[in-house]
Parts: sequence; structure tokens; C-alpha cells
Amino acid sequence: MKYELELKPFEKRDGLKYKIIKVTDIALHTTECDPSSLGKKIKQSFKNNKPGRIYGQIQGNISPLDDMLSFLEKIKKDPDFIKMVQKEEKKGYKILVALPKTGIPIFPGKDTQEFINSKNGKRIIRGLAKNKDKDI
Repeated sequence: MKYELELKPFEKRDGLKYKIIKVTDIALHTTECDPSSLGKKIKQSFKNNKPGRIYGQIQGNISPLDDMLSFLEKIKKDPDFIKMVQKEEKKGYKILVALPKTGIPIFPGKDTQEFINSKNGKRIIRGLAKNKDKDI
């Protein structure tokens, strides 16, 4: 039997214990992302009881909300994450993904800030500003 995860709003049920995955922010990087499994990273965070960071790639010109929905779809299909959820459910826990009500803050990662402040980064920003002025 195929196990399928559901994405739906939270409804508290008596007798269940919960483990929460809190999405705190999105950092944009210029370097390649870590290819390790989302499920393995989350499992490690639960095991160590410490926050962790998951890496992914933005595909094309999409909004942060679309990227978050894409992340949720990826995590639903990740075999390691599904196994972890199944194990936690056997222990009596329900896994929740919590998103901030005010939205997910997005900021440039350290490598992106370094690139923006570099000579090439400044050239690109000037070029973007010139193209923006031409479009008006």
C-alpha cells in the first residue's frame, strides 16, 4: 500500500502528540545547493533537537509563495521524509509544518551579499538599473 502525505490546515486532536517543523526564513544563495535529502536533514534536526537548514533551488522566476509550495510538494515525495513521518506516527506523533502568519522572511545569503558587493556584482546591478530605466 502506498503511503501518501496530506497537506491541510492544522486541526488539533486530543490524544495526539505533535512535532513541528517551523519554516523560519528563506535565504537566497548564488552557490549550488546541498543535494542531501530533505528527510534526512529534518530527521537529523529532530534527533539533535536543534534547528536545521534545508537547501533547495529556485527554478526560474517564481514568487516565494510558489517556491514554498514547490518545497512542500518536494517534501511530500521525499522517501526519507515519508519513512521518518511513518516512524514518528508509530511512536504516536503527528508531524506539522508551520509557516509564519506574517509571511516567510527572505534575505540574501552570505555568499550572495559578497557577490553583490564585488566588482562583478556591482556591474550587474548597474546594468539592471540601466535596463529598468529603458523600460520606462
